[in-house]
Amino acid sequence: MKLKRELKDHGFSYNLIRSPKRKTLSIIVRANSDIDVLVPTRTPISFIENFISSKSDWIKKKLHFNSEIRPSVKVKTFTQGEPFLFLGEPRNLDIQTGRRAVAMGEDHLTLTLPASTGNEKKTALVRRVIEKWYRQQAEIHLKQRTEQLAKVLGKSPTHVGVKGYRSRWGSCHLDGRIYFNWRLIMAPAWVIDYVIVHELCHLIHHNHSKDYWALVESVMPDYRHAKVWLKTNCNTLDL
Repeated sequence: MKLKRELKDHGFSYNLIRSPKRKTLSIIVRANSDIDVLVPTRTPISFIENFISSKSDWIKKKLHFNSEIRPSVKVKTFTQGEPFLFLGEPRNLDIQTGRRAVAMGEDHLTLTLPASTGNEKKTALVRRVIEKWYRQQAEIHLKQRTEQLAKVLGKSPTHVGVKGYRSRWGSCHLDGRIYFNWRLIMAPAWVIDYVIVHELCHLIHHNHSKDYWALVESVMPDYRHAKVWLKTNCNTLDL
């Protein structure tokens, strides 16, 4: 259950999300500055607000980072000439009439739609078709690069797939399965490589210990640059 609430005396509101599966309280400040507070179902409001108050300085730092450091992003309209990122480079959308398809050129992304597509449904259709294409391209690129980088590490996953995560870029399971956020295909290739290396190293160290980060650095010495880029620009990687 999701409920919008305002925290008095702190100047921000938050989304209260109760779940019977949760055992602890958690706060997520998203790239668009939405604040989600995840709590067990029966947690009293007074306890929740005391918890948020104790984290208010941290929350305000995150909000400041979003407003002052992260680049501003316009809401997508899915119209002619609008730029869409692919491997870190913008491609301007070119909508044509024809059999439904997506093709990428050097500086454009051509989308063809049947002439019978009505204007009232066009925006939603353009979004669906582009997202499907992004997912397909992400699966191809991420599987290929994971296979290549796994050879460097000497450790391969049991499966590689893509998912529509909202608050993570990848995940590594104890049985060796690795999944990536399809939105990564919008990031520069070297940033994608960092996420792949990050998850591959979890096949050896399923934690974030010093040994884990030493392993990441041995494969990708400049990983910190990619990590900062992703933290700063994550809000640009979406439709």
